Amino acid sequence: MTTLADRVRVARRFRRSIRIDMDLSDPASLEGFVCPPSSAAVLRTMAKHVVESEQAAFTWTGPYGTGKSSLVVALSAALNGSSDLRESTSHILGLETTEVLWDALPPRAKGWRILPVVGRRDRPAQVVGEAIEHARLVRNGRIGTWSDDSVFDALTRIAKRAPTQHGGLIVFIDEMGKFLEGAAYDGTDIYFFQQIAEIASRSNNRLIVVGILHQAFEEYAYRLSREMRDEWAKIQGRFVDLAVSVGPDEQLELLGRAIDVDGQLRKPGELAKQVAAMLHRSTGPRLLEDCWPLHPISACLLGPISRRRFGQNQRSLFSFLNSTEPLGFQDFLRTAAVGDLYAPEMVWDYLRVNLEPSIIASPDGHRWTMAVDALERCHAAGGDDLQVRLLKVIALVDLFKERSGLAASIELLCLAITDHNEKEIREALELLEDASLVIFRKFSNSYSIFEGSDFDIEHAVDEAYETIDEIDFSRLTALAGLQPVIAKRHYHKTGAIRWFETAVVPLRDIKERASNYLPANGAIGAFILALPSHGDSPRSVGTIADTLSTVLPDGVVVGIPEWTTWTIESLAREFIALEQVRDTTPELRGDRVARLEIETRIAELQGQVENELSRALDSAIWRGRGLEPRQLEQAELNSLASNLADARLGESPRLKNELLNRLRPSSNAVAAQNALLRHMALYEGRERLGIVGFPAEGGL
Repeated sequence: MTTLADRVRVARRFRRSIRIDMDLSDPASLEGFVCPPSSAAVLRTMAKHVVESEQAAFTWTGPYGTGKSSLVVALSAALNGSSDLRESTSHILGLETTEVLWDALPPRAKGWRILPVVGRRDRPAQVVGEAIEHARLVRNGRIGTWSDDSVFDALTRIAKRAPTQHGGLIVFIDEMGKFLEGAAYDGTDIYFFQQIAEIASRSNNRLIVVGILHQAFEEYAYRLSREMRDEWAKIQGRFVDLAVSVGPDEQLELLGRAIDVDGQLRKPGELAKQVAAMLHRSTGPRLLEDCWPLHPISACLLGPISRRRFGQNQRSLFSFLNSTEPLGFQDFLRTAAVGDLYAPEMVWDYLRVNLEPSIIASPDGHRWTMAVDALERCHAAGGDDLQVRLLKVIALVDLFKERSGLAASIELLCLAITDHNEKEIREALELLEDASLVIFRKFSNSYSIFEGSDFDIEHAVDEAYETIDEIDFSRLTALAGLQPVIAKRHYHKTGAIRWFETAVVPLRDIKERASNYLPANGAIGAFILALPSHGDSPRSVGTIADTLSTVLPDGVVVGIPEWTTWTIESLAREFIALEQVRDTTPELRGDRVARLEIETRIAELQGQVENELSRALDSAIWRGRGLEPRQLEQAELNSLASNLADARLGESPRLKNELLNRLRPSSNAVAAQNALLRHMALYEGRERLGIVGFPAEGGL
């Protein structure tokens, strides 16, 4: 019998992961590499930071399987001394991206020196030093034990070497999280990374440092004290963090390129067309058809699954495709006949057999356990094969609906299970509803696994919604999670970290809020996002916008979105109503299911509010005293903050010492300051003011 294994294989490029210290010099490691638009945008953003703010320390953060290591190899090739290799890489990255890179990081005649480092649980200085030796970048042979100072001295000398021939030195620290895990486990500090970031930022763009992470700094620091977490956050602030996160359509394109079917192109089938039509994005039928023999719904789910926390157990998209685990893709190919599809219920079976313990320990554990319990109750009640398959599809789609764009509607269920007609599926769903195994959610027009609750959430929320007269915009600011805008270039010049707070206010109140603004909590100004409301006509918005520049005080910049933001107010009102129901309804105390339902909806609405506010920020036209109105990206906001800080505080003393230059110096810093003052008063004229050794006052 001919099986799919005879026709389908995973392309060689996707059969192994990249290890930068071994594959960096291998031209074959770029064969078949596809640079997604999001990854190219990361390179352009990085180049922009280098040019505009002389920022030279970066982290690339993204889950397993998003191509971070491959991007390192591609960037290294683009800055290589070989013009032929640079030219071939420009076709992979795109001419626009490579030209931006070459402008920011000119390779000169012999290109950039590249230092690949792969992290492990050890002292960072020792690992980086060994990498320097392995790359033969030092001329005095093997050193053995490396200290922080010897590493920094070597990096500085290498970066400065032959400036007319080489662009400089780029240090790639892959698996940087291994260092952070080790520091968190041992309780040691990560001051090494603060120092290397500072040295890079003062190298006149001759030394660039890129750390590669699977998650943000704070995720590694969860077991540390609050004080230590704050220190880690300060160190992370020295790096510009760039998210390497492949979008849903990019994931589908990569899946399609990885699955090779006799080298033949297939025309999109009806199933792919119908699933593509259900997605609320630009996914085309071609992307889904290229993933054959994955069912289009399975293809849409695999990306979100690989990005969940339990999926970070080395389960990327491509490890799934290559894995020989029971019920996995390779196992399916060996037994499936030509024409079979890897259906959504098969994805459920694969997860349950191979990953269930990890899922139960993850944030998705409760919903997973609830679905497993429903399946077991269905089996115990004598449910037939169709009911079991429906439960699996509903559970799977509902579990990953936030990222997949799919909902377990009747239309989707009919596409997932094509060997039964709609009437049979509706009858099976009615039986599942009667058995209290699934519930139909009217607000989302889809099915979910049911656990049982008598509380009428819709009625309670409707009543709470009517009692809300006005939106608390300070609450909306907190919901958005807006971060202060840091004047980074100003910091590198003066040694003082200065920032502008961010806020969201209604447009109708912007003049009063701006004119009465007083800096607080150490901020020196504010970036305010002003949102038009239902009653604001385009003409009134334009009138307010035109007069802003004349009434805004120094240090206050206002952004007005270019598109309608009324939905934000509606979403925020519903969010507040849900919180009110959760916090003030006695009936919920004994109803775990209803509480879970409300918490789920609150989290979903918060995500929607964040997305809408993010869109508003991206489209906002920013205005301020003496500023030309224009759109600004995040890097440009930081640059503007530095300009404003320079203008207001350019004559302030430059104290490049973090023991003193902070809002609240520590008790040790104050003691050192007082000791220094005593030495200045008592020992004027003596060498080092009479300070012996290396106490803190000596550093000051």
